[in-house]
Amino acid sequence: MAKTTFGIFDHIEGIPGTSTQQLLLDRLNIIKKADAAGFAGLYFAEHHGTDLCLVPNQDLIIAAASQVTTAIRMGPMVKLLPLHNPVRVIEDLCVLDNLTNGRVEFGVGRGIAPVEHYWFGGDWPTSRDRYQDVLGIIARALRTGEISSEDSKYYNFRTMPMACMPVQENIPFWCPNNPAAAGRYGFKLMCAGPITNQGYDLYLENWHTHRDDPIRFDGPNDEPFVGVTMPIAIDYDEKIAHDQAIRAMTGLMRRAHAVHDWDVELIGEDAAYDALAALRHIMSVMDRKIEDGYGTPSKIIDRFGKLIDDGMVDQIVLQTPTGDITIEEANATLELFISEVQPALEAA
Repeated sequence: MAKTTFGIFDHIEGIPGTSTQQLLLDRLNIIKKADAAGFAGLYFAEHHGTDLCLVPNQDLIIAAASQVTTAIRMGPMVKLLPLHNPVRVIEDLCVLDNLTNGRVEFGVGRGIAPVEHYWFGGDWPTSRDRYQDVLGIIARALRTGEISSEDSKYYNFRTMPMACMPVQENIPFWCPNNPAAAGRYGFKLMCAGPITNQGYDLYLENWHTHRDDPIRFDGPNDEPFVGVTMPIAIDYDEKIAHDQAIRAMTGLMRRAHAVHDWDVELIGEDAAYDALAALRHIMSVMDRKIEDGYGTPSKIIDRFGKLIDDGMVDQIVLQTPTGDITIEEANATLELFISEVQPALEAA
């Protein structure tokens, strides 16, 4: 079995007292550290209208990161497909794959904040259909080398050639927190925290059941692949790490909740309540997320070692910086992970 690899997931949240310019420079320094340490993946969220995400177009930070790294693979986690014209998505994806010399991995999703769909000229009730519609256009384009609106419900344009082709023959695609959809489309699966046995079995079942479906993104030799995101805080003093982990999760949840501030105004109370389901679930297990991700290096080695030993995780993706921790705290955590945790886990 292949060794478990490591990655970073970043919303690029605001940090009080830090300018956006400095924040981006600090992020690029973290990215360079992860690349030098042999991390396998680097992923960026998309949100709009709050400081949960100060680089809502992930293509910009990926393009910048491509020029200061050599090996780490990178991409959106996720690109919100209902918000964007598929022609632009496909063309930008191909440019990024060339800028990175074939290191792009592309997460896709519907988006959980209704207001973001209205800001981009769409609406919440049709967002699931729009996601599937754009997904079909992307799959066909990567397979044929032409961008076509054939069979599309929402787009009607003359078929156009892909003048810029990707470097990779099969660009890996990711799906977050939906084992059935990830398996159905041949996506890698990214989970917010450890995957359950039930979720893992569902992913494998759908992967194999739908292997010959027309909309698939896996290559002929690809196998199911699971990543898990873990908010993390490491310090030799466990109390310090615990404090950082609490500030990380509470800050993240506060900003994530702010994305939904206009839901009731736009879609009414019942639909707004439903739209918060994913966030409510995360908040219901917040104590466990804090517990899983903080500690001394030896405790993190033990916890992550057990996660790896379960045999269901191919990549552990660290969430740092996040929430209300400082860039100095994030760097200290990352340096301890690289110097002590990573070597121990890779040697196991």
